Amino acid sequence: MTLLDPARSLENLIYIGYPGDPLSAIRVTKRRSLDRKKQQSERNVFQCFVFGPANAGKSALINSFLGRPYSDSYSPTTDDRYAVNVVELPGGIKKTLVLREIPEDGVAKLLSSKESLTACDVAVFVHDSSDESSWKRAIELLVHVASNGEDTGYEVPCLIVAAKDDLDSFPMAIQDCTRVSQDMGIEAPIPISSKLSDSNNIFRRIVNAAEHPHLSIPETEAGRSRKQYHRLINRSLMFVSVGAAVAIVGFAAYRVYAARRNSSN
Repeated sequence: MTLLDPARSLENLIYIGYPGDPLSAIRVTKRRSLDRKKQQSERNVFQCFVFGPANAGKSALINSFLGRPYSDSYSPTTDDRYAVNVVELPGGIKKTLVLREIPEDGVAKLLSSKESLTACDVAVFVHDSSDESSWKRAIELLVHVASNGEDTGYEVPCLIVAAKDDLDSFPMAIQDCTRVSQDMGIEAPIPISSKLSDSNNIFRRIVNAAEHPHLSIPETEAGRSRKQYHRLINRSLMFVSVGAAVAIVGFAAYRVYAARRNSSN
């Protein structure tokens, strides 16, 4: 795919004898940081990183995205897995969505690189809504990714997906979900059931989050403390600047007064 390996795509175009300049077939988009400043993205292709603990329902989400039937058999994902499809939005607008499933044991390796989230337009965190341990692990991954974004400057919109909604939720699920979403400033978990083919418009919602990159940005406790510290420093510097300006004006006024007094004598 051009999104993942533009150089290889260019080589393939040349190999098959693409008519005209092969470079004209590849569109270079602006940096995602600029999209966040504009509070809007006009991209036609979005990449979504799919995180979550083992057996949470990540692969089932990928399969439903591709229109594949649901299967009860479980086969753990050991390597990154990609899926591409077109998502039709209201008004007939079509966007290409790339889902990248990241195995749980591959998260640490992914985030070890400072540039790991540069290609990510939106991140989804899937958990088994009937399993409290799955929920807790998904939130740990969310905090890990959010912290990485805060540290590197590559913050991304995040959504929580409560998979297996056909099963009974674990005790205190509603209270825990409400608390986390409020604390981190993101949308409440989105319930889906791949088994019942109930996606709850999840793919449209993923694209919508990617189109508005300034929203749904999770804020960790450490990130919140850092922002408060920076605001305090900036306020202190402002007071120092104002105080210095007042002192300079006062000194200048004193010199004028002293000069007039000397001349009158």
